[in-house]
Amino acid sequence: MTATAHPLPAARTARGGRTLPRLLVVLAVGQPVSSLLFGLLSPEPLSSGAEYSPLVPPGPWFSIWSLVIVASIAWALLAVRPSVIDDPLRRRFAAPLAVVFVGFALWLTVASTGQSNPLTLPTFLVLIVPLLIATRLAVRERAAIASWPRPDRWVLLLLLGLYLGWTSMAFFVNVATVAQAAGAPADGVGWQLGVIALAAGAAAGIAVLSRGSRVYLVTVAYALAGIAISTSGAGLPALAVAALIGIGTTAAATIGARAIR
Repeated sequence: MTATAHPLPAARTARGGRTLPRLLVVLAVGQPVSSLLFGLLSPEPLSSGAEYSPLVPPGPWFSIWSLVIVASIAWALLAVRPSVIDDPLRRRFAAPLAVVFVGFALWLTVASTGQSNPLTLPTFLVLIVPLLIATRLAVRERAAIASWPRPDRWVLLLLLGLYLGWTSMAFFVNVATVAQAAGAPADGVGWQLGVIALAAGAAAGIAVLSRGSRVYLVTVAYALAGIAISTSGAGLPALAVAALIGIGTTAAATIGARAIR
């Protein structure tokens, strides 16, 4: 009598592995829901523009979150299609992105107590660190990802580039608002130049890590252009020039990374 492998354990494993991708859909949809709740529960809306802090981009700039959220939901839905839900590579993106989507709600929760709350800074890291992990995974597996259907490939790269580009720059903007609330002068050029320099350096480094993501470059340029507009409006042209130099630095790093790749 010959023993045969029982298929049930493998089937249970497959079903269990589908839990996180399905949960990711719920968490992705939870992002716009948490935004609505913030608007209802926070005593004051999120502030923006030079009248709040010179390094904060103008209000319309923050509409990029709508695109980030749409890309998040689109990727989550694409990853639970019956034909791909058991793909091990897609599942590996689910864990870091789940942390990111939870981190979005966590940041809004902390920010509802005040944008200058120092606790907003570590909550930003809950977004940025898993995004870096997911971006690094995309770089390592770029050959496999290249074989995916075009919508899957494009939505993933759009999501990672947008989310990481905006949050990596927003972190430094948040540093400035926290520093200003702690007593740093709003018209202080020196310390704000330092913040912009750190933001530009981080952007260049991430551009290299992403192997020259064009979406990341465009998003960073968008964020730094917003900073340039606000600082110019605040009568701080040196900061505006620094932000534009930051765009050039990130572009150079992106071109260099793509050339090496």
